[in-house]
Amino acid sequence: MEFLLIWVLNSHFVDSGLRYKDAGECYAAAQNAGSELQYSGITPPKFTCIPLKQGYEFKLYLQPEQSK
Repeated sequence: MEFLLIWVLNSHFVDSGLRYKDAGECYAAAQNAGSELQYSGITPPKFTCIPLKQGYEFKLYLQPEQSK
């Protein structure tokens, strides 16, 4: 099992391509990246760490937004 770091920008998900051996390592890496962005004056995006079977490709399927 590995953990994939996903950045959440507004309502969009961005695959960072970064994979970690455990959830704590993934979370710490995201927190550190966020701190570096904040230090530079940039608001860090939200993130999540998704468990993924090692060697499997991550695919995200979204339905198109409906107009109001």
